[in-house]
Amino acid sequence: MYVVSVINYKGGVGKTTMTANLGAELANRGMKVLLIDLDPQASLTFSFYEPDDWRDRLRDGRTIKRWYDGLRGDTPQATLGELVVSPGPANAHLKGAGRLDLIASHLQLVDIDLALARGVADGDEYDAELFRVRGSLAEGLHDDALDPYDLVLIDCPPNFNVVTQSAIIASDHLLIPARADYLSTLGIDYLHGNVRELVDRYNADSRRFATIRRHHKVAPGIAGVVFTMIQLMAQRPVAAQQGYMDQVRALGVPVFPTALRENATLFATNTPRGVPVVLRDRVTVPPVRDELRQITTEFLAHLQPAGAAG
Repeated sequence: MYVVSVINYKGGVGKTTMTANLGAELANRGMKVLLIDLDPQASLTFSFYEPDDWRDRLRDGRTIKRWYDGLRGDTPQATLGELVVSPGPANAHLKGAGRLDLIASHLQLVDIDLALARGVADGDEYDAELFRVRGSLAEGLHDDALDPYDLVLIDCPPNFNVVTQSAIIASDHLLIPARADYLSTLGIDYLHGNVRELVDRYNADSRRFATIRRHHKVAPGIAGVVFTMIQLMAQRPVAAQQGYMDQVRALGVPVFPTALRENATLFATNTPRGVPVVLRDRVTVPPVRDELRQITTEFLAHLQPAGAAG
């Protein structure tokens, strides 16, 4: 099972759209895919479930917040396998033996950082607890109930809080959706640096707190940057956006050859309900669906050297 976090500091870059459609297309190709929504906005969750359905069926006991709450010891610790749900409409559109499942988010996940830190002392005790929480998701994903999955895609919040850090530590790779603009380009550079610092600190802490938990060295790689919301002229990105795309390549970060064009109307239309664009039978702009499928192929190609796409 491979774990990939979908992350960008900047919101509004198509992160959730990419997670939902990438996961759906991988499942359509026969893979068993688990999506985990760590964003308190819960956009990925609401891509598959109506808000009323989430409130009635998921909110009180089947979201990732219940699992993070259990880390504090205030409530019994749930396993991640207990929280998995299967969105019916999306799975009904899959071909073959693939599967697309979800662990939903919760709107109150925004408060989890403070809740996890509450009552923890300063000094080594704080460092040890922070180390435990940062590594918690990686351990949680070793749940035997998750063994059948080929891939886990984690939709991260647009920040670098402890929840995001736990996703990074759990990941084999990071996928970075980005707009071709100044803030997104700047954010990629900062993100790359902060990930390196986090990983170095975590691996160093593992030597200090080796008696607390079993540890293996973590080293998530960058699967690549995929540009979204691109405006085309003569089938090429407009000059201003092309300049920012070139700047990202100059950072030495892998960039996907295929970019996803702008089509706000298409992605805002959730018809049929709960079915990602890449699975819809009739799409008003077929090139968008083709781009999503090509991005999926390129994503698998990035992972194949590590043996993830067998």
